[in-house]
Amino acid sequence: MGVLKILKYISSNNRKNQRIRELENLCKEKDFHFNKLMADGLRHGSSLAGKYMQDKKNYYKNIKK
Repeated sequence: MGVLKILKYISSNNRKNQRIRELENLCKEKDFHFNKLMADGLRHGSSLAGKYMQDKKNYYKNIKK
């Protein structure tokens, strides 16, 4: 395998890693806003917000098993 081919793979890998970090940050931002939305919904008595909160709790509980 030539040096140029290795450099090409490294460059491609770096771009993919950067995109993964961007997507992770977008997910964190989405989760932050969704949590604020659920909290606001619960304060106003939304049963749907309560359902989403329970679903999220169950999701995280099952991941840790």
